[in-house]
Order: sequence, then structure tokens, then C-alpha cells
Amino acid sequence: MPEIRYRIYPTLLNSFLYYEQQIQSADGSVLVAFQDLIDRINRVKKPATVAQQRGIDFESALLTGEGEEVFPQPILSEMRRKLPPKYRTQVYVKAVVRGDIEVYGLVDVLGGNRAIDIKTTARYEAPKFAFNPQNLYLLGLHPWGVEQLDYLITDFNGVYVETYRYDTYDFEPLLSGLERFAGFLETNQPLITDKRVLKMPTEKTRRKRGTDGIQTSLF
Repeated sequence: MPEIRYRIYPTLLNSFLYYEQQIQSADGSVLVAFQDLIDRINRVKKPATVAQQRGIDFESALLTGEGEEVFPQPILSEMRRKLPPKYRTQVYVKAVVRGDIEVYGLVDVLGGNRAIDIKTTARYEAPKFAFNPQNLYLLGLHPWGVEQLDYLITDFNGVYVETYRYDTYDFEPLLSGLERFAGFLETNQPLITDKRVLKMPTEKTRRKRGTDGIQTSLF
């Protein structure tokens, strides 16, 4: 069993990729600047944006019925029809990749051979989630019989589905992004105050660094 050096969740990797690519908002400002990324690594608490809170509230309404009266009923009904007949919610999953990097997080819905992530967006253009780091969840879910990850998406006007399958998805770009992020963490180690993302290496870790094995767990 490899010794874990880095523990990275998909949203954090996504922030790094935005920073690395200098993705800009509609007004031309950089979405994730250097200090923004450091703050996210250190889990500096910031209030949810209006869009983020609406997404949280919608997921709760969809899966529990709480507060559903403020959302379009036809959208809720259509999305519910696309859920598995039986499912669990907020399932913890992790996968160890490249020897000492652990990717972990919560899958919104798990039922049968499908994992489902619920997304809300102001504007939808397909494919929106082809390179989303949450696709790495498939590495941890596949040994448990999960073959695909579906994104169940709404812009509150329509409902859309994107499907990514373990046996056809190219994970390499995301795995390469994890490696670059690990390098960023090493370079900026003095700025990292939340040590959950980065552990000091032992000699055993150094020897195993660079291996390509993948170990998985659902719990």
C-alpha cells in the first residue's frame, strides 16, 4: 500500500487547472489568481456565491424535496425521471493514482452501475464536463461495478445529460494535471497551512514516487 503524499479533491484540481490556464470571466478578469488558489488549498472560508447557493438548494430540493417549491416543477420532475430507481446519495469515493496521490470526494448519487453528479449552470453548451476532474471518480468506482458517470444538468430551462464511461474515457490529461498540481504544492509548500492536502515525504514515499499503479476504495 503506497504512502499517501497528496490528498486532492476534484474541485481543488479544477481550481488549479483554471489558474494554470488563466481562464477568464466574461469581464476579462482571471477566475482563479494565485492567491485565490492558495486560499482554496488552505480552505479559507468564503461565503457561497448566489449561483453556488442556488445549486446547493436545487440539489437538496431534487433529492429530498426540501424547498422544491421555489424551483420549476417540470425541471424537477424530468430530472427525477432520469435518476436510478434505487440509489444512495453523497457516497464517499477515493482512488490512489501515480503511487502517492489520493483523489477523493463525494458522489451525489450512486445507483446500479451509474454514478450521477447534479449540476446547475447559467448557460449550457455541450460537452461542458468532458475534462471535469470529477471524472476521476470512475477510477475509484469501477472496481465496485460502476461503469459510467452521468452529469445531470439543468440551466432551469432544460435538462441535459453527459455520460462518461470508464472503458472509453481518456484519464491521462487529468492524471497529468494531478502531477503538475503536486509540483505546485511542493513549490509553494511554505504557503500551505492546511496540511490535509500535503504530507511530508518519508524515504518510503520517495522510493515509490513515479509508479503508475492505481489502488481504489469505495469507503
